[in-house]
Amino acid sequence: MKLLKLLFVFLLLNSCESKQSISPRFNHVMLSVTDLDASIKFYTTGFDLQVTNTLKKIEVFNEDGSTISRDVNMAFLKFPGQNFVLELSEAPGIIAENPSPFYQHLGVDVLNIESAFNRLKNIGAEVLVPIRLVKADGVEAKQAFFKGPNGEPVELMEIISGNFK
Repeated sequence: MKLLKLLFVFLLLNSCESKQSISPRFNHVMLSVTDLDASIKFYTTGFDLQVTNTLKKIEVFNEDGSTISRDVNMAFLKFPGQNFVLELSEAPGIIAENPSPFYQHLGVDVLNIESAFNRLKNIGAEVLVPIRLVKADGVEAKQAFFKGPNGEPVELMEIISGNFK
């Protein structure tokens, strides 16, 4: 009976974990690659990462009401039992020495993107992209991009529904 109670408490605590206990947290690093298949092979073979999802299309909903639908070629890789994601994106015309700022960035999961956005603005961080809605493969999220102190892009992401894989 005592073991059953302990098991129940353990299951309850793990199933009721609030999002606050994991926010903010580093969620992913995105790297642009010129050959997605070769990159997947390298990271899965060399480091035992596993492909957890792939994307071919993403929809961006801008503040002004306009919508952009983009074809993409992306893969999400994780170590077994871990949540941190290595996001690989193949983009034609990407130059390894000077990629688009949005194809090399640090992703940070937040509970309240408006609060996190204002906090960064208040410390003088430069806004690259204001808060907008994005949808892809069953995930709906709000995102915004800032420039870090060394020019590095930092993405804020608040998951609204679905699971970022």
